Amino acid sequence: MKEVELIKGINEILTLEHGHLGMYKNYLDYQEKEIKRTFRAFMEIEMAHINKLEIVLRNLGAQPSLLIEGGDIIGRMLGITINLTDIKTIVKTYSFIEEKSHIGYTKFINKLEQDDEKRTQFIAEFLASNMLEAKLMQLWLEDHLKTY
Repeated sequence: MKEVELIKGINEILTLEHGHLGMYKNYLDYQEKEIKRTFRAFMEIEMAHINKLEIVLRNLGAQPSLLIEGGDIIGRMLGITINLTDIKTIVKTYSFIEEKSHIGYTKFINKLEQDDEKRTQFIAEFLASNMLEAKLMQLWLEDHLKTY
């Protein structure tokens, strides 16, 4: 994979991860104790994802750069408008977004794995845990939907 393509792909994911952080950072606004605890944990996971991506970019000699400045990052990237009022809708929407995140990570990592270069293979392995955590978060949200 060409370095420009690699850096662009990582910056796209970084942009989405910042959007995910925005989803969970207001965890204190929720009444339900389990949602508060879980969204706080998810916020911390998203912060770790962002940190990993920024480390990779810096080690490539690139500057982390969000591809969409301000506004509704998630809505712009996925082509949806997020106007959430009740917790069931929030959980359902976040589950959908985390599922899309897992799919995006899977596609990107599969593409990286097609490259024989050791550096690219290392990056794929390094980011694979982000892919797994996105799926686990999505599964928790999907399971929690059953309580409503």
